[in-house]
Amino acid sequence: MNASATATRLASAPCTWGVWERTVGRDDLVPPDRMLDTVRGLGYRGIELGPPGYFGEDPLEVAERLAGYGLELVGAFAPLRIADDDGFRDDLAFLDATIAMLAAAGARGPVVLAADENEARLAAAGRPDAAREAALPPDEFRRAAERVEVAARRALDAGVAATFHPHTGTHVESPAEVASLLEHTDPEIVKLCFDTGHTVVGGGDPVELARTARGRIAHLHLKDVDPRVLARVRDGQVSVEEAWEQGLFCQFGEGAVDFGAVLAELDTFDGWMVIEQDRVAVRVDDLESVRDAEARNLAVVRA
Repeated sequence: MNASATATRLASAPCTWGVWERTVGRDDLVPPDRMLDTVRGLGYRGIELGPPGYFGEDPLEVAERLAGYGLELVGAFAPLRIADDDGFRDDLAFLDATIAMLAAAGARGPVVLAADENEARLAAAGRPDAAREAALPPDEFRRAAERVEVAARRALDAGVAATFHPHTGTHVESPAEVASLLEHTDPEIVKLCFDTGHTVVGGGDPVELARTARGRIAHLHLKDVDPRVLARVRDGQVSVEEAWEQGLFCQFGEGAVDFGAVLAELDTFDGWMVIEQDRVAVRVDDLESVRDAEARNLAVVRA
């Protein structure tokens, strides 16, 4: 087993089981207790929160539900309109509710901040040249970075760790944008949620980012990327949203990410490693096949 991929630090995420922001309107989602039982059976020790309300509305209810399966709450996602001052201020209410949920549930993992997906960046997502054209001007980006730091400090002041997730279809996607965010924020305040899959889609090299940003990485999302689907995004045949449904984030070991090299760079990492393979549609009848695929993903990480 890779020294970094110890079983006690491996966590799952609801998006692997088809439960996330892109599926919240569905009426055929996997019931939470079926998901948690499957996650426990795979040997995970933690899970992220997923969309609000999926595991329950009350923090103690959430904590008790997860504890019943031997799982810890290891993080929760909070998108922010970092390029829009009024929108950012409006989003602070959701951020505060997320921070309160993590604090009250005794979570060991962070609030995972991210810029919001927006139409301009979604249209350019996965195409580095187009993304550069849609990038924020330097002064606006610096102000956006300041808002990220304000949000992270807000979490820390409440006793909750904070990380920032560079994400496909947002204003922090490309290697240059990630580097600029790190340059313009306090390293003691703004830590990184490093996602191997989103790094590749954004035009970056996960091994290089693991090497250059290792001191800022406090939370880890492991994903693989199907280079054939990504090539169709790069040349404009499909949008990144269509690619998500076509399996852009693929079975581990079949894609572009060298997990062994990434984890070798993170040999001293002591945060949670969240295994993610985003799926848009998972029904109860699909659970067994998804469980088997997840077992293969774990085998790749542990190799």
